Order: sequence, then C-alpha cells, then structure tokens
Amino acid sequence: MQGNMENGKKLDRVMRLPELAKTFGVCERTVRRRSDCGELPELVRVGHAVGMLESKVEAHLDKLRTEKAA
Repeated sequence: MQGNMENGKKLDRVMRLPELAKTFGVCERTVRRRSDCGELPELVRVGHAVGMLESKVEAHLDKLRTEKAA
C-alpha cells in the first residue's frame, strides 16, 4: 500500500470496497457491517465511491498484528 506524494507530504488515498474486501478477507457487505458497528474504520464517501482511508486501514491492521503477537 502506498500513497501519492505532493509537496513532500504523503496523500492519503481512499481504498474502495473491493480492495477492502480482499484486504480483510471478507465480502463487501461484511466490510460495511463491521464498519457500521465499529469493528473496522469508518467508511468515507468521495463522489460515488465508498471506501476507507488507507492510513486508517494500515493503523487497524497494525493494531490487529500487535494484539495477535501479545
């Protein structure tokens, strides 16, 4: 996962539902449900696209890895 750079700053991209489903290993509907109940980061809407900010997904996955290692 990588973001774009603008003026030396990393821009956060929106990961759309199909990519999120693959990342989390569940269907798109489950991504929506888990986001709604707070188990996953909140969904954002950009135009007609729905997804999650890549930084939030990375933070969530890091948290899961830390919990699993403990």
